[in-house]
Amino acid sequence: HLHLTQPKGRQARVQKTSIMVNNFMLTAFLQFPVSFGDPAANFRKIRDIVDLARFDLLVMPELCTIGYFHDSREALFLHAESALDGPTAQFLLQLSAVKNATLIAGIAERDGDQIYNTAIVVSRGRWLGKQRKCHLSRIEKLLFTPGDSFACFDDGICRFGVLTCFDLWMPEAARLLVRQGAQLLCCPTNYGGPWTTQLARIRAMENATPLICANRTGVEMYAGAKATFRGESQIVGPMGEVLTSATEETSLGLSIIDPAAHVLKANPMCDDLMEEAGRYALSGPGPQLKGTNHI
Repeated sequence: HLHLTQPKGRQARVQKTSIMVNNFMLTAFLQFPVSFGDPAANFRKIRDIVDLARFDLLVMPELCTIGYFHDSREALFLHAESALDGPTAQFLLQLSAVKNATLIAGIAERDGDQIYNTAIVVSRGRWLGKQRKCHLSRIEKLLFTPGDSFACFDDGICRFGVLTCFDLWMPEAARLLVRQGAQLLCCPTNYGGPWTTQLARIRAMENATPLICANRTGVEMYAGAKATFRGESQIVGPMGEVLTSATEETSLGLSIIDPAAHVLKANPMCDDLMEEAGRYALSGPGPQLKGTNHI
């Protein structure tokens, strides 16, 4: 595994313990302190951190270009953008072409008069699609419209699904994607409490599927108090083992996975976990939530 961090006052460093090639895939998370309401500053941070790095797939945090705690829906609407050709989509398309990689990053998506908490997925200069967050926290329900479907992406190397932060708290959401053939779960997040760090490991283990959780760091103001984002980004293996995790405020963590090894879901007790899981009908929070193709 490789882990690149950028400590304060020092040059970024790379720790190398093993390098694999052939059909293996180098996956990554990017953790950094997001500048609130300043997309241009966040674009610069992202570009600078990944400049010298190599990876096949990179997951960035939820709402990683504008920050999280917006005072009102009207204030957030000023930062919302098209997921297809807005400033963030254009930035990611260009960066993905330069890095020859797949990128996943969270934005506030404007669609008519609705705002969605959305992850954009681009690959090697091509727009693959978007995944809207389906499960909103109490605060987010004041700002966003929930998504209504989950579906997998395929970048030609790996088939993967995207779960944004609180989506991880729903076992059915991850299971739905894995039953659709996801070989990897990618999770842009913004959280401060300790629970999501543990949940990410549980979701990986109960689905026998690697998982990338990209959280942010930094502090924002909410209701007159400081809200601190926890970091603790991680790449987790199919038995819930931590392959690499962030140790600095700004971290680029990397780990190698073999997508082909995670087509058939197995663990020490079961040769085909999804055969067993298929005995259960999936149930969402409402009749509108179903596994369909992306919009």
